[in-house]
Amino acid sequence: MLHALLDATQVLGTVEIDGVTHEVCAEAVANHDRRTNQLTVNLRAFLRSEQQEHIGEQSLPAWLPAPETTTEHVEAGEAHVVASDVFSSWKRKVSALIPS
Repeated sequence: MLHALLDATQVLGTVEIDGVTHEVCAEAVANHDRRTNQLTVNLRAFLRSEQQEHIGEQSLPAWLPAPETTTEHVEAGEAHVVASDVFSSWKRKVSALIPS
């Protein structure tokens, strides 16, 4: 049985592109299969415009990391903590790539 553990998007900072402010976002979606004890965490990063007329639009500049999927073999009781740790590591990776 598959259990959803984490579905989170966090704004890590902002960048300005062509005079428009964009939020730098990191996202994680994690599921745990209790039958196999397999944790799967899908990770991605994207930019989101702060302009009202562009709400919902996302872009992927070349400096952001490509989406990743991490799989771990963990017991159900540990799955949420491991998923949170994977997301924290992803956020640090994305934050380090934000242009100054």
